[in-house]
Amino acid sequence: MKARAVLGLLTVLVVPVHAADLQVEVRVDVQRGCQLIGQQREAGIEQLGVLDFGSTARLDDPAGPLGAALTNQRLPRLECNPDTPYQMRVDGGLHGGVGEVRYMAGQAGSQPIPYRLYQDAARRVPLVVDVPVSGRVPDSGTVELPLYARIERLAEVPRVSRYSDLVKVTVTW
Repeated sequence: MKARAVLGLLTVLVVPVHAADLQVEVRVDVQRGCQLIGQQREAGIEQLGVLDFGSTARLDDPAGPLGAALTNQRLPRLECNPDTPYQMRVDGGLHGGVGEVRYMAGQAGSQPIPYRLYQDAARRVPLVVDVPVSGRVPDSGTVELPLYARIERLAEVPRVSRYSDLVKVTVTW
């Protein structure tokens, strides 16, 4: 009787359990794209920074040309999927430009001051007016967008004035 009770108890406890194995596919489609970091994106043109040559009395200094680098707390950079193609183009500015030379203008009657823009700190790779510079985003996914300028020594002494120009930088991806 004792064995029957144990066997009966085991029969009650051994109830068939049903199970099913299911699969769920998990996926994401990563598309090519970029984001401009360090700049607020709003409609219209944003201020990228200032190339400030400072103050000087003469531009014929035998010590050499004046240089300037983009002044901004945080330099803009492009963050994209690695291997994304991009282009950067700089126009001729408000006072025109041809080839590698652009011009800053002062008050009426003053001669414009020519200057050049570069994409490297050594000022060896010029940014030609309206000619796009192409590249591919490296594996890091980040491309910095520095801008450098130089005024070569001038033979003439410029009139006293505040000289300036405004260029438009276009980045496409």
